[in-house]
Amino acid sequence: MKDKEKQQSAARETKGAKSKLRKWSKNKWFWPAAYLSACAVLLGTYFLIQSPAGTDQAEEEQEPIGEEEDFAGGNGETGEEDSMPTASGDETMQMPVTDEESVDIIGYYYDHDAAAEEQQDALVYYNNMYYQNKGIDIAGSDGESFEVTAAATGEVVNVEEDEILGQVVDVKHTEDIVTSYSSLEDVKVEEGDTITQGSVLGMAAKNLYNSDAGVHAHFEIRKDGDPLNPNEAFHQSLQALSTSDNNEEELAQDEETNPDEDSSTLEEFPILDGDEEGEEGEKEKEEDKDTEE
Repeated sequence: MKDKEKQQSAARETKGAKSKLRKWSKNKWFWPAAYLSACAVLLGTYFLIQSPAGTDQAEEEQEPIGEEEDFAGGNGETGEEDSMPTASGDETMQMPVTDEESVDIIGYYYDHDAAAEEQQDALVYYNNMYYQNKGIDIAGSDGESFEVTAAATGEVVNVEEDEILGQVVDVKHTEDIVTSYSSLEDVKVEEGDTITQGSVLGMAAKNLYNSDAGVHAHFEIRKDGDPLNPNEAFHQSLQALSTSDNNEEELAQDEETNPDEDSSTLEEFPILDGDEEGEEGEKEKEEDKDTEE
């Protein structure tokens, strides 16, 4: 009995709902409202499904734009290297080694204003000639090879193998300053590389030009092609070095002493053997006898 009553009550409710739906459907607003509701449900479902994919697509499109901005603005590593080929003017010149305490200066820059003994210590003997040292020679305290580093940030403008000087590396910095490193081996850089201060250029080695120095590195600083004293340049800013005129008197003396010499920065002092001196003395004596007769 109870089941029959439940079925009868459910049938009455269904009939009531149908009768209400028939009444509403007779109204003019019913069908437009039903249509709009169905459209709203369909559109909502569509956007709900498409929204995650659209977000991912937008993120993918934005990533290359960000990379292009970093490249153009110099935020990436490539942008920084391209925008800074040389050192800033306030960077100071450093000794071209990783540890100054582990090396000694064994060859000195030839200074025209120095005492005679100091000038003698700044001569390099090669091929029966004495040459004025245009830089300094650095050797390890233990006599072993050591890493030779860039004295300042710059661009490598020359890397070559020289039969006399060993491997040579030239680095150009700001204000027309160039540092030169020779008597090297196992060079780590190539021409065109942009390097920072302290970058390893190669290892100290031996060369024929200054064989008496053993394992060492030769270091020079040039301003507009003219040599500067490295000992006076260390720990000075590149801007200060660019305005120094400490080499003008030296150049004037060089030109007056050797006006017909080539543009080489080396000045030669020939060594005369005792036999040659004796021959010259005998010639002078013979000339004097001829004059007296």
